[in-house]
Amino acid sequence: MTTLISLMGVFLVGWYLWSAIRAKEIAVRAGAHACEKNNVQFLDQTVERRILKFRRDSRGNPGWYRSYHFEFATDGEFRYQGEVTMYGHRVHSIEMDPFPENLPPPLH
Repeated sequence: MTTLISLMGVFLVGWYLWSAIRAKEIAVRAGAHACEKNNVQFLDQTVERRILKFRRDSRGNPGWYRSYHFEFATDGEFRYQGEVTMYGHRVHSIEMDPFPENLPPPLH
């Protein structure tokens, strides 16, 4: 019985880690896509998880709510903040700080 509980614990921890890594990959792609769409640089090529809660989505389904922050720049000098909000493995919203418009595309 103890072995079964231990195996279930290991399985749950592994499943959570796999889920967290997959969610972060999706958030990185979403942040990069939002930056590309707005002709700004996605800085550091990563996101940072700030919020993790277990709650219900708009349809009442329980799941993980995650908020990831990222940084972007218009000219390489000033850093702006962005946020990717997710329910489970679905992007719910992407918000970006206001930034100057009508800029040339960033250099890659």
